[in-house]
Amino acid sequence: MPGERERSRTDRSEPDAPQNFQADEGSIGMAKREPKLLRLSVAAHELGLHPMTVRRWIKAGRIQVIPVGREVRIPRSEVERLVGKIDGRLLVLYGRVSGHGQKDDLDVQLQRLQAWATMERKGVETLVLSDIGSGLKASRRQLQRLLKLVCEDKVAEVAITYEDRLTRFGQEYLETLFTCFGVTLTVLEPGEEKTPEQDLTDDLLALIASFSGRLYGMRSHKQKELLKCAQTVINNP
Repeated sequence: MPGERERSRTDRSEPDAPQNFQADEGSIGMAKREPKLLRLSVAAHELGLHPMTVRRWIKAGRIQVIPVGREVRIPRSEVERLVGKIDGRLLVLYGRVSGHGQKDDLDVQLQRLQAWATMERKGVETLVLSDIGSGLKASRRQLQRLLKLVCEDKVAEVAITYEDRLTRFGQEYLETLFTCFGVTLTVLEPGEEKTPEQDLTDDLLALIASFSGRLYGMRSHKQKELLKCAQTVINNP
């Protein structure tokens, strides 16, 4: 809820976890009555988290559970407690360009992300991060800051304009990390589904563009000619 999401971060103290839970026997069989104890998959769905994340939180003691036979159930009160915390996490808008000559492109990316957030994520606390550097470079300052925030469980969602803004390679690793911490990755322009051959071609061209850019400069004539030559060779049957 917008009003709750805008509260001060210093006010986000967690209430004490409930000490005792008891199923309401009278609620069994009553239509439209919400169950007091939820299966893990149902609780994960309501929290907007991956079941693996919920299991990890249970193991770490962050979610109180009730043993039921060989399984566990999560009290609804725990879900309600956690919703407030999850809603208070950050929406990170991340933009990136390869070189300083593309600052105008970076501005366009960030403006588009902010416009999207204003329309689609009203009231959510937002952090804007951006880097100027190759998508092959994992040590980008703001990317590292983003990953640290994710690992500190301070991020609820990351939004980018295109799939390669975070990284040129290893996107699957980032998605796995995000899933483990319950972070949603939103791509405004996801692009068309590509064949494995198209993916490999794009990766090869990205490598050539990146390394030739380092050697000759991203805007140099030699870099453009080398990339054009590679595209011609790859695209010829």
